[in-house]
Amino acid sequence: MTRHGESGAHTLRFSYNRMKTINQMHKKLSRSYLFYLLGGFLTLTIVGCGTATYPPEKVESAIKEICKNEYKVEDVEVKFAGKTIGVFLPLRKLFTTDVRQEILSGNVSSLDSLFEPEPQAMEQLENVLFTISRVLLSSDKEIDFYILQATDVESTGLQLVLMGYVPDVRRVRLWDISRTEYRKRVLHELKFNRAALWEKPVRGLFKDASHLGMEELGKLYFSIPPSPETISPLFYSFLSNLKDNQKLSVEISEIKSRAYRDAKALVYAKIRQADQANSSHTVSTKPAQAPLEYIFVVEPSEPQFKIEQVLPFYYLNEAKQLQKIQLPPDLDLARNLKSWPERFSVDEIVLGEFLVRQMNRRIQALLSANERIHHTIRQAQINFAFRSGTNAQPKNDGSDNKPYFALYFDLATKEMTQPSQTIDQLISDEDILYLFELVLREFSDVIRSYQFKDFNRLELIWQQGNPPAVLKLDPDQLDLFREKKLNIAALLSAPF
Repeated sequence: MTRHGESGAHTLRFSYNRMKTINQMHKKLSRSYLFYLLGGFLTLTIVGCGTATYPPEKVESAIKEICKNEYKVEDVEVKFAGKTIGVFLPLRKLFTTDVRQEILSGNVSSLDSLFEPEPQAMEQLENVLFTISRVLLSSDKEIDFYILQATDVESTGLQLVLMGYVPDVRRVRLWDISRTEYRKRVLHELKFNRAALWEKPVRGLFKDASHLGMEELGKLYFSIPPSPETISPLFYSFLSNLKDNQKLSVEISEIKSRAYRDAKALVYAKIRQADQANSSHTVSTKPAQAPLEYIFVVEPSEPQFKIEQVLPFYYLNEAKQLQKIQLPPDLDLARNLKSWPERFSVDEIVLGEFLVRQMNRRIQALLSANERIHHTIRQAQINFAFRSGTNAQPKNDGSDNKPYFALYFDLATKEMTQPSQTIDQLISDEDILYLFELVLREFSDVIRSYQFKDFNRLELIWQQGNPPAVLKLDPDQLDLFREKKLNIAALLSAPF
């Protein structure tokens, strides 16, 4: 045991009733879409064998074309980050109820009724998941993880994020793992995407500008009727003339947004004007056309955000040439545009980090379903973390910085009248040992199932002790424990 000098990770606060409710919501969602997912994957009895149908450079276009042509699902976006593929599915509605209004009303009777998936959205989700699996299992592009982000872009900004490991897809299809086990391996989260709501009026404006007049655009997308003063003379002229020029279309090449002030937001958009008569969609560079970059100030307005002001990056000087505008300091994008969030972005997933996220979800379900834990444990804060070579903190105790797992914990039984003073005192309690038995066996089984060997220890970190302590377990010890050749008491007392 050593004194712990690292900062703690965010902990999962265990409350039996709260976790039971959360798991009920996850089960509700699982019944709604994970069976769809499995049904699609398990029908692929031939896909993935022989010559690759989709070469690496065709994966993105294949997913988009199949979604559009076979399932009538348009506007799907695809991005890559290393060996991770992300797919964005914009939805008009994610749940049957208006979640935001129900929460504000205070009349929520149960999570089951609140998060009842909208049938059409689930059908689209099923089709897109099937498409992802169909393409990935028939391609030689190296992809380890997929992320599907299904987002209500119309009213709530709620999004359902599914994350899975591609080899698990192959294993469940070949019955190498069970459906129940596969369900545990698919991570699903419910998040809130503010950027989707901020960007909506800007995206809608450019989509409709070529076939709607200024008055109609003003009612749909502006909080006050647009004028040369509020949206600049140049942009006002551009919108006024675009409807009459049927050969031009406007495409958004980049869009980002961030919170501003007074509940408002800033939306940055870079656009290009394409001649529809030109199949190559070559961007015109004529100075008479509108500049390519804008900042839109959007503000809350029922039922969506609307545009209050438009700030162009350029203006026409006296010589009719485009000239850069000096923006106010709080709107200057030159320094911080890269940090602005997008409604859809993808970060590469590594297996170690995926496993700890899966592990934390599994432990939630495991503890909440265990009657002995319910009756004996008063407090359990448990969180797994993965420390790779890039995020492992320097050690002062002579140990190396190789990848390792960390388990942060703070535990107390209902019979404890005062906090434990040492880690030895804590782990000598039979109810605490029973909890560790459940947690470490689940950890060992999952690591073994994935054949994950890129770590050299598991650190059990107790920061609340006096002094804080770390108990280190090496993979060989954990294997002996998994094989039931070492019991939990011996495991936790064994020297590293």
